[in-house]
Amino acid sequence: MIRLRHLRLRSFTAERTFKADIPFGTGLNIIQAPNTSGKSTCLQAVIYVLGLERALGPQLAIPLPYAMRERIHSAEDQPYEMVLQSFVELEIENDRGEIIVLHRDVVGGKDSKLIQVTFGASLSEDAARTRQRDFYVLDGGSAVQEDGFHFFLASYLGWNLPVVARYDGTECPLYLESIFPMLFVEQKRGWSTIQGPFPTFFRIQDVARRVMEFLLNLDVAQFRRQRTELRNSIAELNSRWVQERTKLVDAATRIGRIRGLPQQPNAEFSQQPEIDLQLFHEGEWVRLSTLVSEIEERSAELEAMQLETIDIIAPQIEARITTLREQVDTETAVIEAVRNEHASETQDSQALTARVRSLEVDLRRNQDAQKLQRLGSELGTASSEHVCPTCHQDVTNELLPTIDAVGMALDENIAFVKSQLELYRSALGASAERLQEIAGRFRGVERNLQEKQQELRTLRQELMRPGSAPSRAVIENLVRQQNFLSQLRSIDDLAISLMDELQAIASGWAKATNALRRLPTDNLTANDLKKVDVLTNNICQQLTAYGFRSFQPAEIALSTDNFRPLVRERSGSEIVEKEINFEVSASDAIRLKWAYLLATFELGSAHETNHPGLVIFDEPGQQEIDSGSLFAFLKRAGAAALARGQVIVSTSEPLALVQQEMGEHAQIIDFPGFILQPTLDGSADEFKDILG
Repeated sequence: MIRLRHLRLRSFTAERTFKADIPFGTGLNIIQAPNTSGKSTCLQAVIYVLGLERALGPQLAIPLPYAMRERIHSAEDQPYEMVLQSFVELEIENDRGEIIVLHRDVVGGKDSKLIQVTFGASLSEDAARTRQRDFYVLDGGSAVQEDGFHFFLASYLGWNLPVVARYDGTECPLYLESIFPMLFVEQKRGWSTIQGPFPTFFRIQDVARRVMEFLLNLDVAQFRRQRTELRNSIAELNSRWVQERTKLVDAATRIGRIRGLPQQPNAEFSQQPEIDLQLFHEGEWVRLSTLVSEIEERSAELEAMQLETIDIIAPQIEARITTLREQVDTETAVIEAVRNEHASETQDSQALTARVRSLEVDLRRNQDAQKLQRLGSELGTASSEHVCPTCHQDVTNELLPTIDAVGMALDENIAFVKSQLELYRSALGASAERLQEIAGRFRGVERNLQEKQQELRTLRQELMRPGSAPSRAVIENLVRQQNFLSQLRSIDDLAISLMDELQAIASGWAKATNALRRLPTDNLTANDLKKVDVLTNNICQQLTAYGFRSFQPAEIALSTDNFRPLVRERSGSEIVEKEINFEVSASDAIRLKWAYLLATFELGSAHETNHPGLVIFDEPGQQEIDSGSLFAFLKRAGAAALARGQVIVSTSEPLALVQQEMGEHAQIIDFPGFILQPTLDGSADEFKDILG
């Protein structure tokens, strides 16, 4: 909720101070003045001091006339004076009773991107300015950073702005500049559309729908926001899963392979996390836990063995050497075979990759041809109809090859290519798994070969030592076994820690996925439909009162997609809804704009909405609309504003007529000439005030 309390404009020349002070009351406020006297200047100043000029367009030019920027005079027959300095101040109040004054320089002062906020009623009550804080606008972060003015203003209004999607795939807050076209109708572009016009340069998807969902405080918007947050959380958990899974797979592939670890988190893994780390050992795949137990038992046996002299165990050493030589030769042949198998599988994988890329190109070309065909293109079909594609003359069959088979149509060809793509992608995935398994076998065989070669060298050295010396083969074998055991345990410990992390990720994923599936569908709830019905009825009531004639007001409805007004017409036995475009007259378009914005304003009296209770109309008497309709609208606005909030209107209707029609229903602020008028006592005091 927001209420304007006081607007102050100052424009300083070398000799004089031109000033305007406009106090606003609750309810309906009407600023009456002749054309070109400065009414729009005052209302544009409200937009400017709030830092919302980009609601009018992407340009960053100051949206104020030359009287606040370049030159000014007190009357049309008076000479111009150069503007040296100017500023705008606005005192506002929220529903918590917090009063602040906004100050923004136009020219000659501080940078126009700076907005100074003073806490307290220093304009309406002439209180001393004590506590002040500065903010910035029109720069990156002004809507999300603590020192950004729009971040502060949204908090001041009590708004928790939703995060919305943009066309480039990123997200951003629903900027205040996108919302305020539903609260402020400026004279140049504001009356050109019934809804908005909303700025499009922010690239927000479905901006009209997002703004209306927020202002009406629809449940579907809250559900969409929750859905977006949950999807972002799921995407982050998936990303973390891939990172942690890669760590575990890399650790496992250093010694063997891993089985049972899903590519993505799932509910089963969150409750029963089980994986199988395997090593290729002695010609077969063995589980890590099993191999660790075997090596522990073997190490214990070696530790318990007593050392014997070499001459006693020499026959055993020679027999072991013979066995090891045969095993080394076998392992060498096996490793060469595995190497060849890996090279062959790599070639197959490369061929599959090339085939997939070729099919992707074919699919894209066929889909493009299908698109052209649907648009009416006849290229590529002439030869099948025996027509020359260049001169369009008949071509005899002798010029064409005789083909008995009939080629597939584009739809059939696309379906065939898609099936081939699925087949080859599946084969490519299987090939990648085979490569990983072959690599694990290679590492296992290579490790066994190295162990046997080391043992063979040790035993040969043993035979060269004195026969009475104790054998060291057992000790060296024990050291090798313990080193290998240490390596396996480190991998096992890492796997356990990563498994805990993966289980936590899977658990978070399962909870977020469950919450996402429990959310209602992206449709309006019963409460939302009730709000839309009340809004539609209010619009129809107003159109009847305003003399709307292009359609029967009862035929007006609101789209559930973007909440734009539709007209329902009967076509035979069916009711057809279509958007209101050029079928409505210019004056009725203005009436519909009045009704739409005022009904949105009024909805807050009966239902909880995010509408701030403020709406501003600059010259609502557009298209030479008759005064009866205009004053019917103003009286309705006055009644609505008394019930809730504040409506501000500028008009050039004759003062006597405005007073006669609206004297009891509004606060009338009239100016006989230019709104900005010079003071009689010079500008020295004013300069002293603004300089502090």
